[in-house]
Amino acid sequence: MTTLLNLKKLMQSLIDLTKVRDSLALDPALLSLMQQWMSLFATQAQPVRMQVLSKRQLVSVMDTKESSTDPTFEAWPPEVYTMLLRYLNQEHRQHACLETASGKLHVFPLRQSISHKNAILLIQYEALSTDEIALVEQCLQMFDHYAGLIVENERDALTGLLNRKTFDQCVGKILLNDYKPEYRFPLHHYLVIFDIDFFKRINDTYGHLIGDEVLLLLSRLMQESFRDGDLLFRFGGEEFVGVFSCAEEHEIVTLLDRFKDALAAYSFPQVGQVTISIGCSKMALNVLPNTVLEHADEALYYAKEHGRNQICFYETLIAQGLLKDSMITGEIELF
Repeated sequence: MTTLLNLKKLMQSLIDLTKVRDSLALDPALLSLMQQWMSLFATQAQPVRMQVLSKRQLVSVMDTKESSTDPTFEAWPPEVYTMLLRYLNQEHRQHACLETASGKLHVFPLRQSISHKNAILLIQYEALSTDEIALVEQCLQMFDHYAGLIVENERDALTGLLNRKTFDQCVGKILLNDYKPEYRFPLHHYLVIFDIDFFKRINDTYGHLIGDEVLLLLSRLMQESFRDGDLLFRFGGEEFVGVFSCAEEHEIVTLLDRFKDALAAYSFPQVGQVTISIGCSKMALNVLPNTVLEHADEALYYAKEHGRNQICFYETLIAQGLLKDSMITGEIELF
């Protein structure tokens, strides 16, 4: 009877997983699934502790001297974070069992995630046999295949970046604080629009195939320049959007400057150097998402009209009297 009940719970967790259509909800669905999976062979006398953790989250917690203010975040001892970082720095990752002061900690690599590229599943359970580890890995393979379908549906076909539909979902969750990448708190969120300068000239001169190659190579450069967890979208044509979470306000300047430097040093095949104009605006709970997007677009337009190949911050332009604030606030009803 107990086994049948556990199997029913497991099947229900599988059904719940297949209901997920938003990749930002995949990690909680995975934890729920694994809790039911573990209940098949875990005993009440040996409690199970689980967590999904990304490299970005790990490094952030290690760099933060104060404890996180997020009540949902479960901290591990500093020596455990050191071992996990060593694990994540490996090029090829597979299941590992770490010996910690609290007992055995099993680490499994995750291959599908929208919010980070280097993620792991942690299971602290003392009596996990070889056969049970194999069952967990099979469960993760199934999750990986399903998550791949969800993630693929949220990607731009050419560049592999997130698409416009996904942007609407992500911004809503960020502003409502539903999307919590256990980063340093409180976070500052920024919306950034990137637009390639004179892209029509590239298409007219070299053809659309070369133009598509520029878009593809630029998207790869963006992924290499920015951090795990930074959300990058292609809105269409030569326009890209990024959503960045920073612990300190000055970090957004550093991030964008680093990307501009990387782009300046890159030579595109046949085309050579390509420049980009950037508009940035700060996000806030009391500012409607479309308003933030309009503010970033106004900053981008200012950059285009005043020489291109530069970064303009909406709030700075307002403070300097170069733009007039058109702030629209209100109760948030997102999409």
